[in-house]
Amino acid sequence: MEDFKQIEQEILNFWEKNKIYEKSKKKNAKGKKFYFLQGPPYTSGKIHIGQAWNNSLKDIAMRYRRLNGYNVWDRAGYDMHGLPTENAVQKKLGLKTKEEIVKYGVNKFVKECMNFSIKHAEMMNQDLKRFGIWMDFDNAYMPVKKEFISGQWAFFKKAYEQNRLYKGKKVMYWDQENETALAKHELEYKSVKDTSIFLKFKKKNTKNEYFIIWTTTPWTIPFNLAIMANPEIDYLKIKVDDEYWIIAKDLLAFMNSVVGKKYKIIDEFKGSVLEGQEYEHFLDKELEGKYEELKKDSKNIHSIVLSKQYVDTSSGTGLVHCATGCGPEDEEVGREYGIATFNTLNERGEFVEGKFKGWTAKTDDNRFIEYFKRKGNLIATTEVEHDYPHSWRSHKPVIFRATEQWFLKTSNLSSLLLKFNKEVYWVPKKSRESYDNWAENLKDNSAVRQRFWGCPVPIWVNENDENDFIVIGSVQELEKLTGKKFDDLSLHKPLIDNIVIEKNEKKYKRISDVSDVWIDSGTASWNCLDNNMKLLKEFFPADLVLEATEQTRLWFSLLQICSSIMFNKSCYKNVYVHGMILDYQGTKMSKSLGNIISPYEVVDKFSSEIFRYYICGITARENINFNWEDIKQKQRNLLILMNIGNYLKELIRYEQPGNVDLRKLDIEEKYILSRANSALKKVTELFDAYYLDKTIPEIERLFLDLSRVYIKI
Repeated sequence: MEDFKQIEQEILNFWEKNKIYEKSKKKNAKGKKFYFLQGPPYTSGKIHIGQAWNNSLKDIAMRYRRLNGYNVWDRAGYDMHGLPTENAVQKKLGLKTKEEIVKYGVNKFVKECMNFSIKHAEMMNQDLKRFGIWMDFDNAYMPVKKEFISGQWAFFKKAYEQNRLYKGKKVMYWDQENETALAKHELEYKSVKDTSIFLKFKKKNTKNEYFIIWTTTPWTIPFNLAIMANPEIDYLKIKVDDEYWIIAKDLLAFMNSVVGKKYKIIDEFKGSVLEGQEYEHFLDKELEGKYEELKKDSKNIHSIVLSKQYVDTSSGTGLVHCATGCGPEDEEVGREYGIATFNTLNERGEFVEGKFKGWTAKTDDNRFIEYFKRKGNLIATTEVEHDYPHSWRSHKPVIFRATEQWFLKTSNLSSLLLKFNKEVYWVPKKSRESYDNWAENLKDNSAVRQRFWGCPVPIWVNENDENDFIVIGSVQELEKLTGKKFDDLSLHKPLIDNIVIEKNEKKYKRISDVSDVWIDSGTASWNCLDNNMKLLKEFFPADLVLEATEQTRLWFSLLQICSSIMFNKSCYKNVYVHGMILDYQGTKMSKSLGNIISPYEVVDKFSSEIFRYYICGITARENINFNWEDIKQKQRNLLILMNIGNYLKELIRYEQPGNVDLRKLDIEEKYILSRANSALKKVTELFDAYYLDKTIPEIERLFLDLSRVYIKI
């Protein structure tokens, strides 16, 4: 395919030398406005095959508008803050933990992150240009820049003014590898096999009566503060050897299938009877009196509590282990009974006191199981396969920690987001349902992260009163309050942490957290326009956003959440959703599996145009099993088109075309002109309706008919 690749390079050189993109922009400067909002790819330095697909689709959508005279806002943009950059820089510097970063020097580390992200953004600009993408790369929006940070602070100020910014202690999903909290939208669920355990807890003031519980998270047992029962379920007291066990009647079969012991039924009763009954925790000594300390404020610790919602008989024993600091559901039930949230893990997921000091949550599950066995409280183990949340960043299983965080109150935005979505045009329509399902179940989310590289959260707290704080709404506001000037770097940690605001004879110091990186991208709808009122009036909301299916619950959702708080209006009108790229066996591509196809492999073997031709014709929202044979077929098709062109050029050398009397056309000419005009009409309708995936097959059928039908005739 050297011909195609050579032609492409000649075209790229021609565009650059003659400033064709710039001339196109100038030509349409007075045309009707069209706002395309770029979903920011992370600055990894090399675009992956999904980004090549994604941006190729965006390019054909914008080219169509430009060809129709539109003044297209096509600013490029990047995702630059957050853990991916931190992790890459840590790897480069050989730093493994947050403590090692501090020892190395936060200022030096942040400078490395800044240099990494800007350098890699420029590399990606060149890659995207190689694929023929036309965007305003010279003016790409960057969350690391002063102007973007200022626009993001405006969002925090608006949320504060609406009483949506609050501090609270909650059980959070926690990434122990990256030592930070995670929001629900940052989770990916994977099917895993875990060892589940059946344990017995002795009923208080009895000699040999036990409550039997089941759990798939052995590491949470030291944090157990209650046992949940369903008030409407039937329970049994059974005699096993010389002990009496309490379990759900419908789950009695586990005695044969799991425990393998004979039993005798002694009593039957409803779960409501169990409420308030107390038990002894067999790890009391190991926790060195911690339980007694908790009981001073929480009288219902180590007693049976009731829950219809979280207890059923689909598995286990009908008695559910409740660790209020190790899960949102447990925390919710514990709150109803006045039971404290208890979880003392450090940021690395390590136990910090008592017998288990130094043990690690999840990692040391088998170690805990063996200990429970030695204590005599382990009844049985079984292997279970279930979906378990993993970090979207580290791809490792998450744990839970009870931490104090700043939250965004968004749970009451569901109705507004659903209202906005009624006016949004989705391709395909099915994606609207996915978005609605997510919006219906909106929860409050943590707005902050305990890391180094990110937009600093603009909250300054009174040194003597943590309930007295200031939220800064722009960099200009901070400069006015402090009399200092700031640049891109000085707005980041650790330099921004040294800025003290003095107001009314009080001193305010910034909290150490950085913003959730999803708020960076969530504020892009106005930050892409520099939060400029003139541009917002001319272009906002975006005419088109276009991303893969996973962004339905991620970027598309965060955009609308942020816009609803900032402007009380939707920030986009039309959405196109494409699928994911799988390997030829239908497996998701990943580095760990070694099945990634680089877009450069396709370009080097064929050309970027053949790649675009192949990939942009994939049905909207559908995943694609990448197949080299399909690429080769598109190559053959383009060769047909090239040969037609060469044939016509050769024909013209010998016979110059004259004036054609359309009234005297033969039937074959009438046929092909009719086909051309029908295709033109159809493709125009498809582009106008954002059916981007359906345009290429129409054009393909036309030129194949030109070769296989008209020329043959």
